[in-house]
Amino acid sequence: MRAGPSISELLGSWAFDPWLLVLLAGTAVLYGIGVWRAGHWPAGRSLAFLAGLVVLACALLSGIDRYSDRLLSVHMLQHLLLMLVAPALLCAGAPVRLALKASGRGARVAVVGMLGSHTVKVLVRPACGFTVFAIVVLVTHLTGVFQLALDHPLAHELEHTVLFWSGVLLLAPLIAADPVPRPAGPIARFCWLMAAMTVMAIPGALLTFATSVRYPHYLVPTRALGHSPLGDEHLAGAIMWVGGGLMMFALALTLAMRAMRAEEARQRRREHHQQEGATGVLRA
Repeated sequence: MRAGPSISELLGSWAFDPWLLVLLAGTAVLYGIGVWRAGHWPAGRSLAFLAGLVVLACALLSGIDRYSDRLLSVHMLQHLLLMLVAPALLCAGAPVRLALKASGRGARVAVVGMLGSHTVKVLVRPACGFTVFAIVVLVTHLTGVFQLALDHPLAHELEHTVLFWSGVLLLAPLIAADPVPRPAGPIARFCWLMAAMTVMAIPGALLTFATSVRYPHYLVPTRALGHSPLGDEHLAGAIMWVGGGLMMFALALTLAMRAMRAEEARQRRREHHQQEGATGVLRA
């Protein structure tokens, strides 16, 4: 059996999808205009947002998409990019906060009104994001939906869309780079991410320890590439289980460290104010 596709094969052979290219390029241009109009905007947020668009392009236009129909392991990698990596980077770019800063008064009022709507308040609750994410992960990987998406291109595109937005709903209130009503505390965010990691471990473990091929679609194309369909299925499960878990844990650790730095900054400000107050009393 030959080794899996190389990095150059996965990131090569780019496809030309005009609609997707226009969507990604247009989003990048709009974000760039927002940065220009905002005047002052953290470079880290801009880099994160653009990196998220690049990850989407890699997942949907590069050799990753081409090999996803031939190797389940590559398909699982594509899913991780769509539902975790790209949403995390795009959310870290804080596009809504940028829109508020870069827009005129009328547009800001509209955005604030949208953020204050009952629908948005429900959608940005961590419990809502987790529930949607869990349902999408389990349904798309443990039911006939996965095979249906492999056999029908339109269903496949819809699956990708649902995976991406489920990741956004999960991560937006946890990363909280954009304004979120009643944001969850650091411990709650860590727990929600660990719960999501557990959800991803379920299909990952089932694929890792499978004794038969779960998705018949891969029998012929995987063998044609010189791979064992069952062995590739085990690798796919490991990617979902271990790879997804590591990504979730890394994100949880990043958020915890950010919360610690924010608390340290608040503590320094309190100490500074206390010192100023004490100095004022002594002078009086």
